[in-house]
Amino acid sequence: MKKILILSLFLAFLFQAKSQNAEVEIYRIKNNSIVKGTVVENSSDSLRIRVDSVTTLAFAKSELEGKELPVSKEVKKLRKKLMRDESKETMRLYPGIYQMRNGEKVKGKIMFVVASIGILGVFVSGGILLVGLSTVKGLGALIYIIDAFIGFEASTLFYGIGNMWSLFDHWHTIKKLVESRYYYRGVISSTK
Repeated sequence: MKKILILSLFLAFLFQAKSQNAEVEIYRIKNNSIVKGTVVENSSDSLRIRVDSVTTLAFAKSELEGKELPVSKEVKKLRKKLMRDESKETMRLYPGIYQMRNGEKVKGKIMFVVASIGILGVFVSGGILLVGLSTVKGLGALIYIIDAFIGFEASTLFYGIGNMWSLFDHWHTIKKLVESRYYYRGVISSTK
């Protein structure tokens, strides 16, 4: 029994020490800015984060929402708006580029290659169609049209898979980022 008590106290200490060195993002609602820092103190009434080697900011927990704290309807609407805005900025990227920029290089390269195979296939099937129609007459031309159509369908399927995979992954990443932030309504007090 004594060993279990000591072990549980030790684990509680480890979890608290780990949570105090966690990186956090705090979205300041009043001026639409994000503050990033490392948690220095997480008490019942305030959250203090170190922004850089000199500046420490204190946030009243009564003014914080999000992460493990309850979220109001206004902040839920704000989260949806932020997700839309953030996705508009980067959704037009070629499949896989967003993932490569965010450190998921292998996944991004796979998406990029799958989509590129699709684009290349569209051009190849178009070339097959043009060559076939210009050189062959009669029933042979019909075979070229069918081959080109099958190639075009397969190519658009490849591009569609790469593109949809990238979009869903992108949306999931943005959602996770937006929901892992704190949202602050009040005024920040700074200590140096």
